[in-house]
Amino acid sequence: MKVYLASPFFNKEENNVYNNVIDILRSQENIELFVPKEHTIPNAWDLSNKVWAENVFAVDILGIQKADVVVVLNFGMYSDSGTAWECGYAYALGKKVVNVCVGYEKAFSLMMLNGTNCVVSLADLAHWNLEEILEDEINYTSDYEQK
Repeated sequence: MKVYLASPFFNKEENNVYNNVIDILRSQENIELFVPKEHTIPNAWDLSNKVWAENVFAVDILGIQKADVVVVLNFGMYSDSGTAWECGYAYALGKKVVNVCVGYEKAFSLMMLNGTNCVVSLADLAHWNLEEILEDEINYTSDYEQK
């Protein structure tokens, strides 16, 4: 299964969660993970910012198009605009979208919650296999009981 990981990675908390989820997903069988942060643009330092940005955008678009599943790390009402865009684009393409809510004590956008197939906590993602979550298309609570 090809999985695209959509997430902000602009501060320490986001990077810690991002790296944790990368480890979780890579520990599962049958997952080919696309991690945008790991991809580089050839000769990036020789490109203008505009051309570099267009190249990054194109690589990420292709990653979403090739993915079977998009896993979205959702940090609440502050949901990075790029991550929200990736979520919406994947949903519009008919991709399976798993929304990982980082901290259920936070408020979350109804658009981000409803534009996905499954809503899980970070603990749920660590506990349940991604294939199981997708098979059931069930939203889980952080105590591993179905809603």
